[in-house]
Amino acid sequence: MKKTIEELQEKQALPLSLKVALTRDRIRAWVKHWGIDGVYVSFSGGKDSTVLLDICRKMYPEMKAVYIDTGLEFPEIRKFVKTFDNVDIVKPKMNFRDVIKTYGYPFISKEVSECVYGARKYLTDLMETEMLDRPTDRPTDRPTDRPTDRPTEGELFLLLR
Repeated sequence: MKKTIEELQEKQALPLSLKVALTRDRIRAWVKHWGIDGVYVSFSGGKDSTVLLDICRKMYPEMKAVYIDTGLEFPEIRKFVKTFDNVDIVKPKMNFRDVIKTYGYPFISKEVSECVYGARKYLTDLMETEMLDRPTDRPTDRPTDRPTDRPTEGELFLLLR
């Protein structure tokens, strides 16, 4: 369920004690639904996840945490994370550099990602139907009967030889 900016601003304006109480209620609901063995805290070693882990562990001392060691973290963060008990440290199978080479850079939001995905799919579909290889009236991409100055496949072969 998508929230409005007004709803976000209302929650941000709540007193800290109420924010913590709401967080505890959410944690209890998750543990009730999934069981203590089905709930993990994603722990990055940053201030927000450290506070969340503290709240969770005060309620459920046995709750596990998971730290993802991507290899990009500062050594001080890794050292800090290792000072906590019951934290599983997970390393991805592919390092960040290989992810970039294989999949490209991550996007700033799901909306941007979906837009780029849609554009890529559209272009792929165009390529597959060979719509990009036909003569077009460029401003509107309408088929045209005008001759094109693009080389034919045979001409291209001769040029590349």
